[in-house]
Amino acid sequence: MCTTGALRTETGYLLFKNKDFGRARFEDRLVIEEDVFGIAGVETWAGTDPDLDRFSGFSLGANRHGLLCCDSNVRTVPGLNYDRLTEIALREGIDVRSGVAAVERAMSREPYVWANLVLIDRADLATVEVRGQQIKATFHPTNRVARSNHHVELGATRQDDDTVTSGPRLRAATRRLRHARQLSDIFELQESHDQGDSGICNHSSYDTVYSYVFEIRGGSIHLYVTQGKPCRNPERKDLRLPLGADWSPEAVEELRRSYPSSRVPVAV
Repeated sequence: MCTTGALRTETGYLLFKNKDFGRARFEDRLVIEEDVFGIAGVETWAGTDPDLDRFSGFSLGANRHGLLCCDSNVRTVPGLNYDRLTEIALREGIDVRSGVAAVERAMSREPYVWANLVLIDRADLATVEVRGQQIKATFHPTNRVARSNHHVELGATRQDDDTVTSGPRLRAATRRLRHARQLSDIFELQESHDQGDSGICNHSSYDTVYSYVFEIRGGSIHLYVTQGKPCRNPERKDLRLPLGADWSPEAVEELRRSYPSSRVPVAV
């Protein structure tokens, strides 16, 4: 289970995600290329054995054009991993509208596990609800949006994977976003426990294992990342992503060394 969202500020825009998982600790895997950066998605998100993890697609990421995208689970059904759609949006899109179009093309070919996607760029903000081969894309003029683990436009169902905490987390995130103006407000949102242990920072049946914010700042893309529950580990890594003009072997190596995961190999 995850809480996600995006916000446009006076100086740029950002996208955030708290990754909730079926165990208390998780080690990210990264895809670092000149045109795209992705944090690998996991098909076995509820699994308790790391040796059985199956990675595919991107759980969240960014590309050199300034498109940001992330996703969250809704209902596990037969179909392809929705993390592949996030990767498709970032590899084929140069902005939100072309990213949404790429997702639509992919879904027209094959069904996907139910999910929510959030996309933001310099001009647009959109959510995409994925339900097999049914898609509902919504553009948001309010410049702020949050999502959790049920469909808003298509509607929640009693068969969704989380019918208990998803609604309260979405209401809490939406309420906090209403007053958010800057990056620090998003950090506070990610650390919050408005519903106690099952808050946005989750300590219940699923645990928050990573907290992320992508921010466009001064023409570069920064990733703020915390491993573990953000309320217990407020020290965040501020990592400049080596995309586009910022790409170099040295920048890639610095990112690998700095990223909080034992599964990110350091080149030798």
